[in-house]
Amino acid sequence: MSGGLAPSKSTVYVSNLPFALTNNDLSRVSFLRAALVTIMKDKNTRKSKGVAFVLFLDKEPAQNCSRALNNKHLFERAIKASIAINNGRAAEFIRRCNYFDKFKCYECG
Repeated sequence: MSGGLAPSKSTVYVSNLPFALTNNDLSRVSFLRAALVTIMKDKNTRKSKGVAFVLFLDKEPAQNCSRALNNKHLFERAIKASIAINNGRAAEFIRRCNYFDKFKCYECG
Protein backbone atom coordinates (compact mmCIF):
# COMPACT_ATOMS: atom_id res chain seq x y z
CA MET A 1 0.00 0.00 0.00
CA SER A 2 1.40 3.37 -0.94
CA GLY A 3 0.65 6.47 1.08
CA GLY A 4 -1.48 4.60 3.62
CA LEU A 5 -4.44 4.26 1.27
CA ALA A 6 -6.10 1.04 0.19
CA PRO A 7 -5.32 -0.03 -3.37
CA SER A 8 -7.74 0.49 -6.22
CA LYS A 9 -10.54 -2.09 -6.51
CA SER A 10 -10.47 -2.80 -2.75
CA THR A 11 -13.86 -1.22 -1.96
CA VAL A 12 -17.14 -3.11 -2.23
CA TYR A 13 -20.44 -1.34 -2.98
CA VAL A 14 -23.32 -3.07 -1.18
CA SER A 15 -26.96 -2.18 -1.94
CA ASN A 16 -30.50 -3.20 -1.00
CA LEU A 17 -29.57 -3.32 2.69
CA PRO A 18 -32.23 -3.29 5.41
CA PHE A 19 -32.67 0.31 6.58
CA ALA A 20 -32.26 -0.67 10.25
CA LEU A 21 -28.79 -2.15 9.64
CA THR A 22 -25.92 -0.22 11.27
CA ASN A 23 -22.20 -0.01 10.48
CA ASN A 24 -21.55 -2.34 13.43
CA ASP A 25 -24.10 -4.88 12.21
CA LEU A 26 -22.59 -5.01 8.74
CA SER A 27 -19.02 -5.23 10.05
CA ARG A 28 -20.02 -8.23 12.20
CA VAL A 29 -20.91 -10.34 9.18
CA SER A 30 -18.61 -13.33 9.70
CA PHE A 31 -16.59 -13.21 6.47
CA LEU A 32 -16.01 -9.47 6.55
CA ARG A 33 -12.55 -8.46 7.72
CA ALA A 34 -12.98 -4.92 6.56
CA ALA A 35 -10.88 -1.90 7.40
CA LEU A 36 -13.90 0.43 7.23
CA VAL A 37 -17.66 0.03 6.77
CA THR A 38 -19.69 3.11 5.83
CA ILE A 39 -23.46 3.00 5.45
CA MET A 40 -24.66 5.99 3.44
CA LYS A 41 -27.25 8.13 5.24
CA ASP A 42 -29.59 10.94 4.31
CA LYS A 43 -27.94 14.28 5.04
CA ASN A 44 -30.95 15.72 6.90
CA THR A 45 -32.67 12.78 8.58
CA ARG A 46 -29.52 10.64 9.13
CA LYS A 47 -31.57 7.58 8.13
CA SER A 48 -29.93 4.84 6.11
CA LYS A 49 -30.19 4.93 2.32
CA GLY A 50 -29.80 1.14 2.18
CA VAL A 51 -26.35 1.24 0.57
CA ALA A 52 -22.85 0.88 2.01
CA PHE A 53 -19.20 0.94 1.07
CA VAL A 54 -16.92 -1.68 2.62
CA LEU A 55 -13.21 -0.85 2.40
CA PHE A 56 -10.56 -3.59 2.51
CA LEU A 57 -6.78 -3.30 2.65
CA ASP A 58 -6.29 -5.57 -0.37
CA LYS A 59 -8.11 -6.46 -3.59
CA GLU A 60 -8.53 -10.18 -2.91
CA PRO A 61 -10.63 -9.90 0.29
CA ALA A 62 -12.78 -7.28 -1.48
CA GLN A 63 -13.43 -9.63 -4.39
CA ASN A 64 -14.22 -12.49 -1.99
CA CYS A 65 -16.65 -10.27 -0.08
CA SER A 66 -18.32 -9.14 -3.29
CA ARG A 67 -18.87 -12.72 -4.42
CA ALA A 68 -20.05 -13.87 -0.97
CA LEU A 69 -22.49 -11.00 -0.38
CA ASN A 70 -23.97 -10.76 -3.87
CA ASN A 71 -27.51 -12.22 -3.93
CA LYS A 72 -27.24 -13.23 -0.25
CA HIS A 73 -30.53 -12.86 1.64
CA LEU A 74 -30.46 -10.73 4.78
CA PHE A 75 -33.70 -10.01 6.62
CA GLU A 76 -35.76 -11.11 3.61
CA ARG A 77 -33.83 -8.82 1.22
CA ALA A 78 -31.53 -9.93 -1.60
CA ILE A 79 -28.29 -8.02 -1.08
CA LYS A 80 -26.38 -6.83 -4.15
CA ALA A 81 -22.60 -6.40 -3.95
CA SER A 82 -19.95 -5.42 -6.47
CA ILE A 83 -16.53 -3.82 -6.59
CA ALA A 84 -17.06 -0.06 -6.28
CA ILE A 85 -16.28 2.17 -9.25
CA ASN A 86 -14.09 5.14 -8.37
CA ASN A 87 -15.85 8.34 -9.41
CA GLY A 88 -13.29 10.62 -7.78
CA ARG A 89 -15.73 11.98 -5.18
CA ALA A 90 -14.59 9.98 -2.13
CA ALA A 91 -13.01 13.02 -0.44
CA GLU A 92 -16.41 14.75 -0.32
CA PHE A 93 -17.76 12.07 2.00
CA ILE A 94 -14.77 11.76 4.32
CA ARG A 95 -15.47 14.44 6.86
CA ARG A 96 -16.37 14.72 10.50
CA CYS A 97 -20.08 15.23 11.11
CA ASN A 98 -21.26 17.94 13.49
CA TYR A 99 -24.30 16.53 15.25
CA PHE A 100 -26.89 18.76 16.90
CA ASP A 101 -27.34 16.49 19.93
CA LYS A 102 -23.93 15.34 21.24
CA PHE A 103 -25.54 12.88 23.69
CA LYS A 104 -27.25 10.77 21.02
CA CYS A 105 -25.46 8.19 18.89
CA TYR A 106 -26.44 8.74 15.26
CA GLU A 107 -24.59 5.62 14.10
CA CYS A 108 -26.31 2.93 16.14
CA GLY A 109 -29.45 4.65 17.39
